[in-house]
Amino acid sequence: MDKDLGKESLLSYDRVENWFKQYVRRFDSEDPAVQENIDLKAEHTRKVCEAIRDIGKSLDLCEEDLCLAEICALLHDIGRFEQYSRYKTFADSRSENHALLGVRIIQDSGILDVLDVSAAGLIVRAVECHNRARLPEEEPERTLFFIKLLRDADKVDIWRVVTEYYRSSGNNRNRTIELDLPDDDFVSDPVYESLMNGQIVQMTDIRTLQDFKLLQIGWIYDLNFQRTFQIVRERKYIEAIRDALPRNSCRIKESYERARAHLERNCSIC
Repeated sequence: MDKDLGKESLLSYDRVENWFKQYVRRFDSEDPAVQENIDLKAEHTRKVCEAIRDIGKSLDLCEEDLCLAEICALLHDIGRFEQYSRYKTFADSRSENHALLGVRIIQDSGILDVLDVSAAGLIVRAVECHNRARLPEEEPERTLFFIKLLRDADKVDIWRVVTEYYRSSGNNRNRTIELDLPDDDFVSDPVYESLMNGQIVQMTDIRTLQDFKLLQIGWIYDLNFQRTFQIVRERKYIEAIRDALPRNSCRIKESYERARAHLERNCSIC
């Protein structure tokens, strides 16, 4: 690794982190419900930074690339704060695509101007693609690698957020986390079919909160690195979501068992 370039990456990360903290403070609110959701996304960002470094280290990335990955993680949800402030929802379908909003915020801020043009472009592209239903096609190999890394780290921490919520929510439900979905006790046909085919569920197929929970289980089919699978198994995320679902549904049982088998296969790959 070029030592000067590595030092620049470290300095740039500190600069971006300081900017991020100042930017998030703009959205502080005296309304406890609003502040809860702003804090939720700020903490999520910090945890995605931790996850991306964990996964990156398992791949023996150099310090320069680890810093680059962490900048991607730090900025990946920057659009969420403006989104919630403007629309009072995290549902892109009822507001706007938070990744594209984030790209505009990043570009307007000039926060990446100190980086090499190629590095800045890679970060912007990773932010732009982190929430897509599928990986982009015909992407440069290095850019695609960082997109995969960010998507894995993002899912790892979304699993943390939702499983902690499912375990502790009780009657104190957060409709923002639940995307205001009805808590009806059935699984939609397209959701079940996608999971049984080993595919991720499309947001456009979601009709109920049960569908949404199964979509989260189905993210297991969109992971890219062995370490990510290991984290999911270690933290029992799939089991925690299963426990938050009705136990008397054959569709839920079958979907869970298929996802669990996929997890175990990929944890054992050398």
